[in-house]
Amino acid sequence: MQRKEAKGRILFVDQSYCLIPMQKSDDKDYGLQALEEIMSVMDNSKVVVILAGYSEPMKRVITSNEGFCRRVTKFFTFDDFMTEDLAKILHLKMNNQTEGSLLYGFKLDPSCTVESVENLIKTVTSDKQRKKMNAGLVDRLLVNARENLDLRLSFDYI
Repeated sequence: MQRKEAKGRILFVDQSYCLIPMQKSDDKDYGLQALEEIMSVMDNSKVVVILAGYSEPMKRVITSNEGFCRRVTKFFTFDDFMTEDLAKILHLKMNNQTEGSLLYGFKLDPSCTVESVENLIKTVTSDKQRKKMNAGLVDRLLVNARENLDLRLSFDYI
């Protein structure tokens, strides 16, 4: 997005910690250049900039340049989803399918309650996985379910 296009809008940079190199590099670092450009946009009060990412890596972003400390004035930390939240997200995704989505046309069995999905998530995933993936875990579960179904169906017709 060009600066002129950004005026009066919101610039949302997800996983913005990816713009900061993990180690020093002698090469031109385009991520750091992008952050400098973002900072110059932040000086324009007509643009709202939201930098999103996991807490620990985001601390690296904020400390990577002294200018961030004066430009970034609000921090919001969201708790990781609980297993019940993940089960509800799965239900929402399954009940709001759009044409072309991975599971379009598939319906949850009535026995597939929020509680049963929550128990499944607790059983087949670890706390570490849930913390790392958050709602992305639901997408992974749905993709795995679809792949397993496809595999079972292909074996049934051999």
